[in-house]
Amino acid sequence: MFILSTLVIFSACRQPKNLVYENVQNFKLQKIGLGQTALSMDVSLYNPNSYSLKLKKADLDVFINDNHLGKMIVKGPYTITKLDTFILPVMLDVDLKNVLPNMLRLVFNHDVDIKLNGSVKAGRRGVYLTIPVNYEGKQDILSGIR
Repeated sequence: MFILSTLVIFSACRQPKNLVYENVQNFKLQKIGLGQTALSMDVSLYNPNSYSLKLKKADLDVFINDNHLGKMIVKGPYTITKLDTFILPVMLDVDLKNVLPNMLRLVFNHDVDIKLNGSVKAGRRGVYLTIPVNYEGKQDILSGIR
């Protein structure tokens, strides 16, 4: 009986598979300021786990073409359904001094290198783990603007 209950506990506590980034869409300027600007967007992710998760928070640095764009902070909780794609609404605090030098390059080249570095806190049944996020990929930045 002890072995069976130990197996059940360990299988319930295993590390969830990483969420799979799909794309970013619906960019909207929320606040424009001299130093900081707030940008909202919807991040589409896929949950490859065979169980639902709760996302408590996310703290990610966003880079476009190796230039720090800003910090993405998500405060939950959000329920992430199993084996499904979901939309995560996020706010991004953007430092304009890092964006303006790249604007001309973005006009002529819509495909940009996106990097997300940081962590998310997610779990189930009251057990939450901090999961590192290190994503790199290409994105057509204009495809997400409405």
